[in-house]
Amino acid sequence: MKPILTDSYKRKIDYLRLSITDRCNLRCIYCMPEKGIQLIDRKEILTFEEIIKIVQILTELGIKKIRITGGEPLVRDDFLKLIKEIKKIKGIEDISLTTNGILLSKYLSELYELSVKRINISLDSLDPVKYREITRGGKISEVLKAVSNAVNTGFISIKINTVITDMLDSKDILKFINLTLNNPVDIRFIEMMPVASPGSIECSNTGSIINKDIAKLKNNTENSVKEIFSIMGKTGKYHKVKKHTGYGPAVYYKIEGSKGNIGFIFNDKNYCSYCNRIRLTPKGMVKLCLFSERELDLKRKIRSKASMEEIKTDLKNFVKTKPENRECGRNFNNGDIIKISNFMSQIGG
Repeated sequence: MKPILTDSYKRKIDYLRLSITDRCNLRCIYCMPEKGIQLIDRKEILTFEEIIKIVQILTELGIKKIRITGGEPLVRDDFLKLIKEIKKIKGIEDISLTTNGILLSKYLSELYELSVKRINISLDSLDPVKYREITRGGKISEVLKAVSNAVNTGFISIKINTVITDMLDSKDILKFINLTLNNPVDIRFIEMMPVASPGSIECSNTGSIINKDIAKLKNNTENSVKEIFSIMGKTGKYHKVKKHTGYGPAVYYKIEGSKGNIGFIFNDKNYCSYCNRIRLTPKGMVKLCLFSERELDLKRKIRSKASMEEIKTDLKNFVKTKPENRECGRNFNNGDIIKISNFMSQIGG
């Protein structure tokens, strides 16, 4: 019988979010400073061989699903070779990808051939001018082309991740809703988490934002969510999708006859209760929660030639310390902001 990795709250951990780089070809204003960040020294980033070894160990402990993330994973050289090797590992049932979509069209056919059938694409506005402003120079035409090509290629799951900010207005919301009517694409509206990155980029629906470049993103996401539901109601009668879509925490709604769904990822600790994931950063740190500072340094163990059994034991013991919910920073209604020591691109989306 295959081992099952569980935490102290009896949650089965079978999902790994694998960040393969901290590099990115965009500079989204809620993610990193305009001039970028201090990149991790390449010697400190896991090699493909080290990633494969860690994934092999995790698979033997019960990990079955892997999502490749970054930074922007498509900027890492030969990332397709890595996916090809991961695919060979016995026990991996699902490989998916999160990307900003800028480079995606170039690799769609090869990804499909490698059985990567689930793709999440970050897209915070359908207005070319606003998109360029949010991403500091991104061309929305490249992303929309990738979405269309992904649909035509036949990917079974295409999700668009849209962070709720003040730049998301009623026109954008309606465009996103309409996109789901005739396309097998899910839109996921994401409440901004109360996080402060090292560069004083503080994103919160209640906390202060002290970086002038992102001051316009300060908003009340509760009201924004109400506005989205209001616009949905004017479009037609939506019902909650009972069947869980994908492996994440989103709640989905659908209107009869639509090809896609509208999802929400709420800033609510209650959705932590069924968290089934752990994260591996580019530096080889295992994180049990996006907002937790606790880490297990697998790179050091791999490079010090620790035995497989020692690493497995350390992993099992570490997973038992996975927080129930509060440590992940959800539901901070008193205005507190979670301070993390790394930028999001260094942790993995």
